[in-house]
Amino acid sequence: MSSEASRKALSLSLGAALAQARHLEGLAGLGSDDSTASERLLDVQEKNPGFLVQIASDGLSLEQKMQLETWLLNLDLAVPMTIYFKRRQSLAPRVTPAVAGASAEGPKKGPFGVKFRLKPIAGVKKIIAISSGKGGVGKSTVSVNLAAGLALQGSRVGLLDADLYGPSIPLMMGLHGPMPISADQKMIPLEGFGVKVVSFGFMTDPYNPVIWRGPMLSKALEQLFYQTEWGELDYLLIDLPPGTGDVQLTMIESLPLAGGIVVSTPQAVALLDAHKGLSMFEKLDVPVLGLVENMSHFQCGACGHVDDIFGQEQIEEFARSRRTPILARIPLHRRIREASDSGVPLIHSDPAFAQYYMSLVEAVMEMELSPKATGDQEMPAVSP
Repeated sequence: MSSEASRKALSLSLGAALAQARHLEGLAGLGSDDSTASERLLDVQEKNPGFLVQIASDGLSLEQKMQLETWLLNLDLAVPMTIYFKRRQSLAPRVTPAVAGASAEGPKKGPFGVKFRLKPIAGVKKIIAISSGKGGVGKSTVSVNLAAGLALQGSRVGLLDADLYGPSIPLMMGLHGPMPISADQKMIPLEGFGVKVVSFGFMTDPYNPVIWRGPMLSKALEQLFYQTEWGELDYLLIDLPPGTGDVQLTMIESLPLAGGIVVSTPQAVALLDAHKGLSMFEKLDVPVLGLVENMSHFQCGACGHVDDIFGQEQIEEFARSRRTPILARIPLHRRIREASDSGVPLIHSDPAFAQYYMSLVEAVMEMELSPKATGDQEMPAVSP
């Protein structure tokens, strides 16, 4: 069979499959009848190997798109294909009253090609982004314990796991998906330790990779922002993936951030990338709350000897040169690893170690009430 004949045959099969899919539980929104569901098939193009399939995503939630994609890929259609979702009607620009004066000229443009279309999340008072330039420095562990610690202080807290490629918050919070869907097709966060949690990990197989390009990641992230029933929150913490890529830029151009926190180990290799994460926040006018020094030192469980195995001079120089406060110093210890793997935040399971995270919790709550630090202010550092 020629490639053109294969393309036409696949188009017919997919049209019929979409008509069938609207009868599946959770996918009634594909169309009012079989014909309108089939019309969601926008295009089928040959792509070596296989075919590129475009499907209209209008009116579908992130979870519905993932359900449909999984169902279609599991059909025995005998050809490899890649599915892309595309809106038939573009979304209207999202501009808050604070920047409404710029709406006549289009969205405000910033560094790195960022187009600011800021839109707050209904009911959320403060949004704080937690970043690291390098992976493996313990950012998600810090995010989980900060969220749980704020909740212990009586705050209403949400935690969004924005690491779509490698979500780890579900394991650390002891939660398992899927998330419930409300009558108006919004995701309902799962709750643990007084924290409302949303994660891409609740919607995906933990052993299969997410292989998505930047535009799909950005659309998925926006749905996690705005198609979730967060309710009333004092804080929404966003646990970002490592680096300074599509996810970070989508968040910064979409959300009015109260501040950013950078997590790093004290070694020079990690601090190289921490510089980049900090610079990203500064150049895009995100207030930097400070730095968390993770794995600051190792204490032997047998003899109590303390060893700065990653050094100390580099991070002290980093804080001085970047005029950034060190909000907390978290040690490298087995108990932290055990708590994370067990799904119980250390701040709940071990009061002796909770002090390390409580200093971060207190710093965040105090900074909410005080003016943002400027280059002329003295930067305090929290001692271990």
